Amino acid sequence: MMTNKKKAFYFILPLALLIVSSCNNPKEQKKEHPEPAKEVKPPTQIITTKKAQTLFDDYSKRRATLIKDFEDNEVDPNSSFDVARYGYYDLKTLKNYIAFIEQEAKKANVEITNVRFYFGNYPKDSKYKHPRQNTFFIAPTTTVDGKDYPFSVITDGKTYKPKILKDNFLLQPSKQSTTEEASIFPKISFFNDDEEQSLILNHSNMVPPPYED
Repeated sequence: MMTNKKKAFYFILPLALLIVSSCNNPKEQKKEHPEPAKEVKPPTQIITTKKAQTLFDDYSKRRATLIKDFEDNEVDPNSSFDVARYGYYDLKTLKNYIAFIEQEAKKANVEITNVRFYFGNYPKDSKYKHPRQNTFFIAPTTTVDGKDYPFSVITDGKTYKPKILKDNFLLQPSKQSTTEEASIFPKISFFNDDEEQSLILNHSNMVPPPYED
């Protein structure tokens, strides 16, 4: 007949093994009690919906009408030009773009200081999706001698270097450039244009104003 001590031993042993096994798996415990996600505070640049409405309405009055009048008279007085009011990218594209420019900047050993939004206008050419419409394009910048410049990345397959650009996206200044300018915008002869990786994002979806019913 089993004694009381043996009964207690056979009861306590499985319980002890269960406790030890649980202590040896902290990952499982963490899964059961995940840490709450840290709340993200709104950027200081966030504006109210009322201010957004003011900006939209003032653009309609002071800019959109001028563009429409110009385009209607420039091309065909009998036509009606729809002025683009916004453009957009899906969130996945924007996240991928940020990851891409950070990757390329790291290869070229430069730091991205800003991301610029440039205004542009598509030519009067049917090969463009939005001919004559305003657009915007995005370019990262890096600091050279205390000034910010857009840049691309060039490579010979082994070495990666930043190609510093002027605000009009030309590499070199005029031939009458100073020695100081030449040092900021170096001429790199052993790279070809085919080996340049642009970091400029465009081809957004441009949309005319939402017409009210």
